[in-house]
Amino acid sequence: MNKLFVTVINKFSITHNMKNTNISNPSSREVMGQSLTAKQTVGSIQNISKNIREYSLRMRETVGTLRESGAIPEMAEAIREASFAVRDTAKDINEATQELKKNGVVVDTASAVENTLKSAEESVKTVKEITTDAGNASPNTTKAVQEGIDRVKKETSQVSEKVLREVKTKVGAR
Repeated sequence: MNKLFVTVINKFSITHNMKNTNISNPSSREVMGQSLTAKQTVGSIQNISKNIREYSLRMRETVGTLRESGAIPEMAEAIREASFAVRDTAKDINEATQELKKNGVVVDTASAVENTLKSAEESVKTVKEITTDAGNASPNTTKAVQEGIDRVKKETSQVSEKVLREVKTKVGAR
């Protein structure tokens, strides 16, 4: 933990120093671009050390304030409750999908949709035959019947697509 803390502070200090260009204490960006004298190197190290102390103090103050305010236990409790909710929801979903699978609901629904589509196609084919026969007998009737067929075909397709999407959604949830 201490190593991690020191590493984070060092990286933060180096980043902070890279943002602040100072002639007497060159920033890390300047250090990378040129050779430094011993005095300049010592100045850079002192500047980094000073920043580490400052940020360590700020970190202690921030953690102390968080602890005193009760924010840490409150955050931990919120995370705990959220994890329980996620666990319970996942368990409920698993149970529901297992029950659907066990009862064959998804397979039965998909089969029923498939059979409905086949029946609808047969019905459309029969209606087309009737339309052709009626068209030969009465040309004006053909147009009205064809519009009816088109409407039935469109509505059947829309309903079938909706049912298939719902089935796929339920199957995908497993």
